[in-house]
Amino acid sequence: MYSYRRGLQRCSFNNSGQCEGLYTWDERHAEFPRFLFVSQMINCNDLKAVESGAIDWQTKIMNLKQLLCLAGLVLSMNVQAQELKIHVDKKGKIGYVDQDGNEVIKCQYESAQPFNDGIAIVTKGGKSGIIDTKGTVLLPLKYTQIFPWNKNLYLIKSGKLMGLANHEGKEMLPAKYSFISRPNCYGKAIIALGGKATPFDKKTYMAKAKYGIINANGDILVEPKYKGLYEFAYDGANEVKYYEGKRLLFSYHFTADTLVTDCAYLGFSGNNLGIYNAGIIDSKGKEILKPGLYYFVMQPQSGMVRYYNVTKKQTICGYHNLSTGKGFEAAKFDTKLNDINFWTHGDFIGEIAPVNGSSWSFINNSGTTIRTGYSSLKHSIASGLWAAKNNSGKWEVFNDQNNDITPLSGYDEIEFPRFKEDQQVFSVLKEGRYGCITRSGDVRVPFEYEKAYGNIYDMIAVMKDGKWGMVSPENSELIPTAFANVVFPSERNTKHMWVTKEDSLFYHYNLKTNQISTTGYKRVDNFKDGIAHVAPTDMIVDNTPLNRAQLFLPNAVKADIDNVDVAKNIDKFGYLINANDEVLMDMPVSVAYKDLIVKEIQKRNGRALTSMEKKNILLEATRENRSYDLNATLSKNEWNY
Repeated sequence: MYSYRRGLQRCSFNNSGQCEGLYTWDERHAEFPRFLFVSQMINCNDLKAVESGAIDWQTKIMNLKQLLCLAGLVLSMNVQAQELKIHVDKKGKIGYVDQDGNEVIKCQYESAQPFNDGIAIVTKGGKSGIIDTKGTVLLPLKYTQIFPWNKNLYLIKSGKLMGLANHEGKEMLPAKYSFISRPNCYGKAIIALGGKATPFDKKTYMAKAKYGIINANGDILVEPKYKGLYEFAYDGANEVKYYEGKRLLFSYHFTADTLVTDCAYLGFSGNNLGIYNAGIIDSKGKEILKPGLYYFVMQPQSGMVRYYNVTKKQTICGYHNLSTGKGFEAAKFDTKLNDINFWTHGDFIGEIAPVNGSSWSFINNSGTTIRTGYSSLKHSIASGLWAAKNNSGKWEVFNDQNNDITPLSGYDEIEFPRFKEDQQVFSVLKEGRYGCITRSGDVRVPFEYEKAYGNIYDMIAVMKDGKWGMVSPENSELIPTAFANVVFPSERNTKHMWVTKEDSLFYHYNLKTNQISTTGYKRVDNFKDGIAHVAPTDMIVDNTPLNRAQLFLPNAVKADIDNVDVAKNIDKFGYLINANDEVLMDMPVSVAYKDLIVKEIQKRNGRALTSMEKKNILLEATRENRSYDLNATLSKNEWNY
């Protein structure tokens, strides 16, 4: 079977250098542009010329007067009832006029942004502030820079220091912090006091700073007093010794990054050297575990912390009870932690936790063994169930509170549903045949298959007479059992799947029409939003700067890009097709840049692209990884025009 898994992705500022608006380029404003109006009205080459000094700024402003009138049509969608538009006078000063061209706010500013929720950012005398639609100053023009931080707050800068202010002009955080990140999807952001901006791997972090956490309102949740502050962001499923749960993840807290978790728990230490021997704080900043007690800790679950201690030759596994403040040893292995290649012990989910040893056992939060004698385990967080294989080879099923689930127990094999949203239908093996039953034991899919995998997105892969197909939890045929293999779905309610034939190639199977494509591919990714990444049998991937650039994330080291062997990484490239089997991108696209290229195609409504458009999309996406010798001659395929 084939399975695809999407990783966590980390959100960051757009530092690709794309033109996002007309802005003043000088040393003071180089990090964050001030917008005058929408980027669609400006030629990107003109902006680069302004930056380099090839075009005089004031001259360019005068030449843009006619464009500003057109820009008002776009701006009017974002301004308030007054429908004020940016206006530039003959002296290059900026103010606001109404729809009839009447001056409402005097032209007196060096730069200005469109009104948003009745507020605009303006700059005068090199200092920025906030005004309302009457021109009343809400936030004094005393800041080096101001820009939106979220829908309610602005980031303010005074020199190199940062703070936050609301729309009414009140400072929520004074401008005394060396760094404030963007809020993440949970509304959490990291703040820093002190430190020195230090470059590393083409990024910047605040060395020797003290870190804390704020929420979307600018309230300090964790005081900025920790030199080491880390998220439980590493998925334990990536390593067999952890198997599940969340591990601390080291981070430099680059200024272009955001946090990635809800910060329910954080690890902290008195130094910035790493995540080991860390303590734990909760979401309110309370220290609930002192640092130095344990070499390594996992994210707390059910009031218990899974820990690892190490000696020269042993790994000691145990738990710390946050209620009692005491820890206890659960298992010991004569293997170094880095060399362990098996699951040692698990988190407390509910009232029990698994511990490995001569056999698998389960303990309660006082360390008492309540189940033992199992050779194998399975755990479904989605279903809240454990399955443990006993000495007779049968699987016992019980929940996180240690209650037996008798209708699911006693089978030779069991597979759990993958997600909480999936129907609670379980694939089980009885007397050599697989079928599917409900939690209460009712048969949904008859026991007539040689193999059945667990329910995933309400699709169950089944094998009959050596051929694979798919059925629904109600036993409706989705894909006939006629193929060498089927690919698991990677999104719910998908209508487009992949199957393989005896030639080992992948073919698109349309669930709506029950039709299979005639073109086979040697590698595929599942369809997502109607587009799939595929590798044709005859695809050629040349060793070009463009293709080498696609093998690295943006801002990679040039020497690494220059030295990579594309031929050894050809399995990372493919074309893009739509659900009608039409090729949207017939230039090699790497897996790393697939999602970005798909977004660019979707911006064009999925229409057929010209060869130049395809090339330019790839060149723009990889611009941070491409550089050329000044004496080199670029081929037409490396030139964005």
